[in-house]
Amino acid sequence: MRLHRYLKSCMVDAQGGVLMANHNFWRGEKVRLRAIEQQDLDECISSPEEPDQWDERANAEIGFPVWREKDRDDTAALRQRKDGSFEWIIENNEGQKVGYIGTFECDGRVGTFKYSIIIKRAFWRRGYGSEAIRIVLRYYFRELRYQKVTSQIYAFNEPSLRLHEKLKFLHEGRLRRMVYTNGQLHDQLMLGMTCEEFDQLDPPMPLQP
Repeated sequence: MRLHRYLKSCMVDAQGGVLMANHNFWRGEKVRLRAIEQQDLDECISSPEEPDQWDERANAEIGFPVWREKDRDDTAALRQRKDGSFEWIIENNEGQKVGYIGTFECDGRVGTFKYSIIIKRAFWRRGYGSEAIRIVLRYYFRELRYQKVTSQIYAFNEPSLRLHEKLKFLHEGRLRRMVYTNGQLHDQLMLGMTCEEFDQLDPPMPLQP
């Protein structure tokens, strides 16, 4: 299995010589992204952490308490999406699970997609979210040939807004009074970035023989 993965990670010329062994695309300086595994589903049942704490108020509403079996089934369902979307676990260099990032509404014909990201409050302001976003954008723009990403942010979510502004996302619109929670109505902000804009933020690294 390890040999198979190594061979897949190598580019080979017509004579069979190895030109380049790729680095681990899904690992950055601070985080790595991985697929949801069986151990994550098992933790939904055994973890002392309340299922609702994962969202850390990222949702637009407060729901009823979630039973652990449903939390496990909902997490398992994230592995089944087949429309070009995907869900990753975000881990730091210590192997701690610090959050999730997932794409959705992926339109391969037009080349547009959206994503959502959740970082546990204990791991805020460490650069984990921005690096995870960069890794996902590199993949969708430079490997899957998507050309535009959109992020939907609730107006009360100031940390997420500052994060995307720092990443040079552009404000593209405001949908008024789209969210109701805590007895108040809130706007939804639309921020976007094209593949060309991302290249200015994160220039592609040249392939080295």
